[in-house]
Amino acid sequence: MIFAERATPRYSGGMKKSLIGLAPAFLAAMLSSARAETPADAPACGPLRILNSVQMQTTAARSEMFVPVKIEGQTKSLLLDTGGQVSQISRDTAQELRLHQEYSRTRLFDVAGNISSTRVTADNFTLGAQDRHRVALQVAPNPTLGRIPAYDGVLATDMFANADIDMDFGAARLTAFAPDHCDGRVVYWPADNIAVVPVRLDRGHISMDVMVDGHPLKAVLDTGAQQTSMNMNVARNLFGLTPDSPEMPRLDDLQGAPGLKVYSHKFPNLTFEGVEVGNLKVLVLPDQMHSRDPGRFVTRESTLTLPDIVIGMDVLRHLHVYLARAENKLYVSEAVRGHSALFAYKDKDAKADSGTTSSTQ
Repeated sequence: MIFAERATPRYSGGMKKSLIGLAPAFLAAMLSSARAETPADAPACGPLRILNSVQMQTTAARSEMFVPVKIEGQTKSLLLDTGGQVSQISRDTAQELRLHQEYSRTRLFDVAGNISSTRVTADNFTLGAQDRHRVALQVAPNPTLGRIPAYDGVLATDMFANADIDMDFGAARLTAFAPDHCDGRVVYWPADNIAVVPVRLDRGHISMDVMVDGHPLKAVLDTGAQQTSMNMNVARNLFGLTPDSPEMPRLDDLQGAPGLKVYSHKFPNLTFEGVEVGNLKVLVLPDQMHSRDPGRFVTRESTLTLPDIVIGMDVLRHLHVYLARAENKLYVSEAVRGHSALFAYKDKDAKADSGTTSSTQ
């Protein structure tokens, strides 16, 4: 039993489901005409190798993407959550499956200050065509996570620690590729324009630089958030917005976070590396990560804060996003509704007998 030191706490990106019903942002996504180019003298490279792929389910508004999995042989649904940092199981589902809860040195905080320091271990966990054993899942800090709408936890980037992540939001398909490809050769789908976005991979988060109305901000890409949100301190210090500002009305409380004061403001312009979003309605949240933490004065935990801005599904649902892990880059194009181009790529690859490993189902 350990008392002296806790593991560094993590922003869980929680409270996702509570944003249902809020007005969607008006999005104008414009991709730059610059394509990723490979030098003429670059070494010959093999094709992309598909490691796993799964068809996601989504809501009518495509504001949430749910990944079917099996936990202890039972079919469950996990919210795709790149802001979750570690994969989690809801408290209700952990009890339903009678999974033993034990202390975890990893402490998860959500935006309302809810904390979890417990985890479960699933003996059997199936994602797509991959079976895994003894998979640790953190119990979600939000006690009501997964109730409205009904789902069983969140699937974070830790499940793809050694793979590229391809998120085709138009076709609602999630694919893992092997990262051992040549730089820049990842765009297997038809696209007129590709934006190449440098990112930082920080303990599971996908972070990048953005501009909001001319101000540089640090952003986190969060597929678990239905709407883009901004730290209240940033809104106040950079844009002069306060709870009394008439252009920043207060909204209803977030589910699972009674008393958390949430506001909204429309920003004319958000850009990152060739992607431009206009007239984006952004939630403005106070930083309450430590509001329910009795150990909030511990030095190692005092630096945990909300990101400047969290890019949510109101923006991402319009895009096809490929994370090239070894390159620390995103390859982004406009999403195309309908069938995934992955199948055409797979068929072409099979005919070429390239040795691609495919477990698409």
